[in-house]
Amino acid sequence: MSERRTNREFEEVKPEMTPMIDVTFLLLIFFIVTLKFKTLEGRLDAALPKDRGTSSSQAEEIEKVDVILQVANPGQLVPDPSTATQSRPEGRLLHYSGRRIRYTIGGSEFTNLEEVHRFLDKFDKEETPVTIDARKGTIYEDVVKVLDVVIELGFKQVAFAGSFEEE
Repeated sequence: MSERRTNREFEEVKPEMTPMIDVTFLLLIFFIVTLKFKTLEGRLDAALPKDRGTSSSQAEEIEKVDVILQVANPGQLVPDPSTATQSRPEGRLLHYSGRRIRYTIGGSEFTNLEEVHRFLDKFDKEETPVTIDARKGTIYEDVVKVLDVVIELGFKQVAFAGSFEEE
């Protein structure tokens, strides 16, 4: 009987790797698809301590400039004669005539862009952030004119504020 066992050759068993690899990839795909990332976007500032830090010195207040645009007189839409064509001799495009905007910066009010230019010229252009807040009734042209003044003066930090107020 022992002779019989020694004569018999043993077959080497090799496991199939293809199904194992398939199952591994399926599990990997399942966990990637069902993974939910935790977002801390809105809670980041709240989670940081306000009264502690590595430095004992006080932070320097950065002066910011808010330019509020309000319509003082909406004016009238009239045809622009420079855009006249044969089919529309009065002009294809309309523009506002008699439109006036009131610019409020801090506690000061201005009625023209030259005054705004002079007032903004005294601020530090590198460090001072400027926010342009266009109120109800203003049009793109009004905002672009103020933006042109801010860019011409060389301000580096410019933002736009959205306002849902009735005024």
